[in-house]
Amino acid sequence: MKKVKSSLVVLMTFMVVASMDFHGSTAKELMVGGPFGWGVPQNHKFYDKWSNHHIFKPHDVLIFNFTGEISNNDVAEVTREAYLKCDAENPISRQTTNLARFKLTNTSTNNHYYICTIHQNCKLGQKLVVMVSFRR
Repeated sequence: MKKVKSSLVVLMTFMVVASMDFHGSTAKELMVGGPFGWGVPQNHKFYDKWSNHHIFKPHDVLIFNFTGEISNNDVAEVTREAYLKCDAENPISRQTTNLARFKLTNTSTNNHYYICTIHQNCKLGQKLVVMVSFRR
């Protein structure tokens, strides 16, 4: 009987360890938009759909690969209000070089907002909202 109990304890311990998500705490790099990259999409909801297919964690890095004419591209992190209005006046930060990198940090809202500030690109759908998850 003692042998059976110790075997059950070992088995249960193994099952708990095996079910843990060891990848949850590792930061990852994500190429925004996948193969399409960061450009004016044909579908205004393209970046919403892309974002909804990913789980973003603190310390993950978003990489913006500019597509199309690179001189007509940039990426700015903005407030929610600026995102909704496509207002590029006072960005939190802005990058103009290809393969722009933004590290996701803890914020009071868990959301990060990004827009292209060139021409009317934001109003044409070149904007992204990312919700950072703190769950493991």
